Amino acid sequence: MKKRKRMLFLIVPILFLASCNSEVDGVTNKEKMYLSSIQKKEVYEIQQPANFNIARGLIIKNMNNALNINAIEKGLMDLSVNHFSTEKFYMQEGQYLNEKMIAQWLRRKSIEDIGLNPAIEKSTGDILEDEKRYPLILSHVLEHNFINKENNKIEGMSIAISLNEFYDIRVSDDKGLIYTGQVKVDQNDDDINDVENYGKKVAEKIVKDIRKNEKIPNVPIYLTLFQESNINDIIPGVFLAETIIPKGGDTIAKWSQLDKKLYTFPSEALYSLDQNMYKKLLMFKEDIQAGFKHLNPKILGKLRYEDGKLTDIQIEVNAPLINDTELIGLLQLISTKLNTILFDYIPITVRIIDQQQDVGIVLWDPTEKQIFATPI
Repeated sequence: MKKRKRMLFLIVPILFLASCNSEVDGVTNKEKMYLSSIQKKEVYEIQQPANFNIARGLIIKNMNNALNINAIEKGLMDLSVNHFSTEKFYMQEGQYLNEKMIAQWLRRKSIEDIGLNPAIEKSTGDILEDEKRYPLILSHVLEHNFINKENNKIEGMSIAISLNEFYDIRVSDDKGLIYTGQVKVDQNDDDINDVENYGKKVAEKIVKDIRKNEKIPNVPIYLTLFQESNINDIIPGVFLAETIIPKGGDTIAKWSQLDKKLYTFPSEALYSLDQNMYKKLLMFKEDIQAGFKHLNPKILGKLRYEDGKLTDIQIEVNAPLINDTELIGLLQLISTKLNTILFDYIPITVRIIDQQQDVGIVLWDPTEKQIFATPI
């Protein structure tokens, strides 16, 4: 790794490399700090020793793919920053909403009024048809806690309510026969999101249940709704709305809409939304592929839009079996060609990947107005 960095520094002097004071596994401590903070995002410190979410296993069981799991966990942290300061609070994974509580919420509504998913009101006698007519909507409830750094007390909680856009059916009858299928939850052809409306309805009940539980601290609760993407989608779901419940409160006064969406490149959805950006990315892709035809690099992008405006670009350049010399050249070419897609205010991250391993990274930092690159 040392050799790689020296060669890059000599060949591409316009790029910034952190000075080498100490090194672990070939990457300096300064570089690790820099690469983790380059996009200038606020990040919570995790209180040590770290505690796992007490309902940790449920999220894998309840949510339909790893993309949605990663999006809801990371997204909840990012959204919580606006309500619980990263300077004042540590974050820890949820310690109060256990498997039993969450499982009860996910059940179909019963006479005892325990479950929050729709009851099968009129059975047809066909188990699969009944599931399609009354799809499960609530899929999971994720919790984060926020601990005051000075007094070590929990003074905030964040909750993400995950909702199915598509219900993946897997049920068995009395004979043990298994039936599978899928149904879209909102089948009405209108501008009303039935999934979101249902989420707002169950959120009221979840808040009241939390406040009734004397074991859960009476602290402000940040609450958001997350709509999962389909099981085979290559982009995760989206956050729909948010609210804050003050300390002592058990009702939701109002919701604020969230408009944060991910688009992949290449895709028809991105082309329809932003043809100018799509053409720039296409030019960037063609330039990189033309420069390294023998590697046949595959280039994919993820673009984040908030309130209709582009806020972040992440690109993956998959180059299998790339060697050290080729990596140096590819880093140099990417750094040069980034100028075709640069925006003064939008961070860009380009990862070079060799057989699912990150081997290099190029970053555009809009604050410093500089391109940074290094092997990993």
